[in-house]
Amino acid sequence: MDKRLFTVVKKELKRIFTDRRLVFTTMLLPALSIYIMYSLMGNMMTERMDDVEENIPTIIAVDAPESFKTFIDSDRFEIQYEDQASTSYEDQVLSGDVEIYMIFDENFDQLAMNFERPNVKRYYNGAEDYSQEARYNIDKELTAYETFLLGERIGNQDHVEVFDMNRDVENDKIQDEQKATGKGLSTLFPMLIAIFLFSGAMSVGPDMIAGEKERGTMATLLVTPVRRETLAMGKVIALGIIAIISSASSFIGIIASMPNAGEMFARDGIDMASLQFGAMDYLSLFAIMITLVALYVAVICMVSIMSKSIKEANTYMAPIYMVVMVAGFTTMFSNGGSELWKFLIPVYGSIIALKNLFAFELTTNMVLYTCGSSIVIASILIFIIKGLFNNEKVMFNA
Repeated sequence: MDKRLFTVVKKELKRIFTDRRLVFTTMLLPALSIYIMYSLMGNMMTERMDDVEENIPTIIAVDAPESFKTFIDSDRFEIQYEDQASTSYEDQVLSGDVEIYMIFDENFDQLAMNFERPNVKRYYNGAEDYSQEARYNIDKELTAYETFLLGERIGNQDHVEVFDMNRDVENDKIQDEQKATGKGLSTLFPMLIAIFLFSGAMSVGPDMIAGEKERGTMATLLVTPVRRETLAMGKVIALGIIAIISSASSFIGIIASMPNAGEMFARDGIDMASLQFGAMDYLSLFAIMITLVALYVAVICMVSIMSKSIKEANTYMAPIYMVVMVAGFTTMFSNGGSELWKFLIPVYGSIIALKNLFAFELTTNMVLYTCGSSIVIASILIFIIKGLFNNEKVMFNA
């Protein structure tokens, strides 16, 4: 190995770490922005959900039968009983002043007791959170009200229900708490990891090569006694280190925002305290991330070499970034997949491997397939990068 490789890496890292603006945008800004964003989202979501759940909805009920008035829980709903339907009530639902508008058939109780099927028209506003929550609650009440009327029909409420559900069962949920928690994390974290790793490398990658070509300093580097292959590898390694540091900063932001963003994750059943990752889990996570970073770095360096300027490099990088995001979103709500060939797909395979890791379903073969695929493709791209560094036309006239 060329001893000057470490000199090149050191030179690239020194250039980045001595630039205060670049250090802030690459290493501090990701953690800060994620902490602020997730904290605000978590707090706002918590307040909004509490407000919706605590709201007592207003319901207009036209021709409501006496049995309904007796049965309905007046503490949960504010009900206005009316004798005649009107389009103005629909307008009130549309404006959000009223959550639910209901119309009962005339002689509702008499029809129900005569084994006929009276009708209840129920209207709500699908664009209003209060109205949607009220619809969910009133529908449950109407279902219970129907059961009550069935009991009145046959004269014995006990004869209406054919069987009980979970009688004398204190807890009907049988699950591995750790795996259940991991399932919640596996919905979001693999996508975030993939995107953060790429964005971290992309923030400085174009400047390392395309930026030097644009400033004219690349020509000076190429005439030094250092082999061009060494220059290429030095830039690739330095960019990989920066990408890992940037992604670590992003993760710090996520962890720091967890207490304030609890509502976002609590609904997925996530309890961080129940997670117990072993040494092999951490080793697998490290292997997947490192090989994924190697693939990202190789792609970004190759795009940067083929570009004349930073602006051009960023333009070419945009569709690649979109591919990474799409790969993350497509796996977000999938089951991870058990077919091993899926783990050979670049980027996508790494994301589903991370998904299986957090869900405690990762196998050795999955790790070998996804890491092996990333290493092979990254190696091919790095070999091409070395060749491009030796191409005068590309390096000087791209």
